[in-house]
Amino acid sequence: PAARVTKREYPASESIGLLMRIALFGLRASFKAQLAKHGVPWSAYYYLRVLWETDAITQRELTERVGVMQPNTVSALQTMRRAGWVTVVRGDKDRRQILVTLTPKGRTLMQRMLPEIRAAVRSAILENFSVREEKELRRLLNKICDTVRQNGTL
Repeated sequence: PAARVTKREYPASESIGLLMRIALFGLRASFKAQLAKHGVPWSAYYYLRVLWETDAITQRELTERVGVMQPNTVSALQTMRRAGWVTVVRGDKDRRQILVTLTPKGRTLMQRMLPEIRAAVRSAILENFSVREEKELRRLLNKICDTVRQNGTL
């Protein structure tokens, strides 16, 4: 027979999944408000964020870096292209590849938006963190993301 589990053995305060969900929801409202000021949908931001750092990448690589399914990327790219934030073109050497690049308008948008988003994140979830704690949190979150990618669950 299965061992009996008690409440004391598994407190909610130690549930990493629950804690991450609460943190994400705490972040989401202020984050979405900052995005709305610039007319950027939540679904497009993460693509713009990846492109800000690594411009002119394939649609497949962009999908992998954002950690979503291909149909989500197609929809987000249509939105971003219509807004004038990205260009989407077929590769010169391999016509099957689709290359995505930030436009000057998209780059300007990110230059304006990133400092505001950083401030919103800080006030929403990081205001009680020291610089060292924030750096450690980033390190640990990157470790989690690496594990998720390695396990192929993204």
